[in-house]
Amino acid sequence: MRQRWLLLIVSVVVIGGVVALASGAASGAGRGIYRLASVFGQAVSLVRSSYVEEVPVEKLELGAMDGLVEAADPGGQWVPDEMLGAFGRVRTRALPPFGMVLGKRSSYPIVLQVLPESPAAKAGIVPGELIERVGSEPVRARPLWRALVLLDSAERTTSGVSLDVIDRQLTGKRAVDLKVAPSPVPASTVEVREGVAVLRVPIVDAGGSTKFAEALHAGAAVTGVVVDLRGVALGTPDGAVQAAAEIVGGDTELRMGMTGGKTATLKATGPSRTWRVVVCLDGTTAGPAELLAGLLKIRGATLVGGESYGDTGQRRPLKGAGGEVWLAAEWGLGPDGKAILGAGLKPDERVRPGKDADTVLERALELASGRAVTKKAA
Repeated sequence: MRQRWLLLIVSVVVIGGVVALASGAASGAGRGIYRLASVFGQAVSLVRSSYVEEVPVEKLELGAMDGLVEAADPGGQWVPDEMLGAFGRVRTRALPPFGMVLGKRSSYPIVLQVLPESPAAKAGIVPGELIERVGSEPVRARPLWRALVLLDSAERTTSGVSLDVIDRQLTGKRAVDLKVAPSPVPASTVEVREGVAVLRVPIVDAGGSTKFAEALHAGAAVTGVVVDLRGVALGTPDGAVQAAAEIVGGDTELRMGMTGGKTATLKATGPSRTWRVVVCLDGTTAGPAELLAGLLKIRGATLVGGESYGDTGQRRPLKGAGGEVWLAAEWGLGPDGKAILGAGLKPDERVRPGKDADTVLERALELASGRAVTKKAA
């Protein structure tokens, strides 16, 4: 047991060094890393000697590594060696297990996106809900990769799985049965409402620019466009800049921050546009959808709704002691030039969701049609 305890201390030192190097904070970090190891050793000793029940070192190791990486990168993960194969299978999927994209909020996996006609959609799961259990395994206060691997394994090897799901208002919990079935690849859609085109972009990818153009062409006679990015998390940075160019037209540039203080720029050009653009967003607007929303705001669009999720990180693995550290190597910069990672985008006009009506979309339609002026976000 003492050897396991010592291995845990060594692992913290190694992972701390990897995190410091990857985050660009290595300068003068040596002393801090060893101080961290000393403090951590004392904490392990106190927990093991004073807690009412004996805590396995394996559990402490997993929690320590996960917390350390998340402190440097809110969306970062530490994956132990024995789970790398399973995690790799999840990452290489074209679409997520059961058509459901997950993030993390507080200690729970949160549903960021549900693909139309997917098993998750058919089971009634909606973006913003929290997952407490997958099958017989609790996923609260666990690394996000655990929930992803459990869902992927259930879809590959069983006919379905049961989840415990907490609703968006945090008022109740229910059991949901997911059945294994194909998830169709969704396409962008346009619906015209009183002269305003409502564009929904389920996957912000580079190959979707033609679909955006075709969808927007259907609303060529309109004077306003509402881009609904609530519940959208799939896509790529290239897709975001190309989509922005198609929606607002002209030259569009996306700036990405990188480790070491460097930046990269992605560019695209689209046809001339003259319509008003309003974007709907909330806490389930994530990743490439946040990049798209930020680009549209730079080009004059109004953001309506709530604060976005706050994760535009493009992550790469770094080998650590007993596993891999997944940290952001690139991240999107918002309209203010600051990283969206860990912060999110603030709406120009904050609108609370209604119980019986889509108040965010209603307000966006008013602004896009020119029937109202923007109010300052509270």
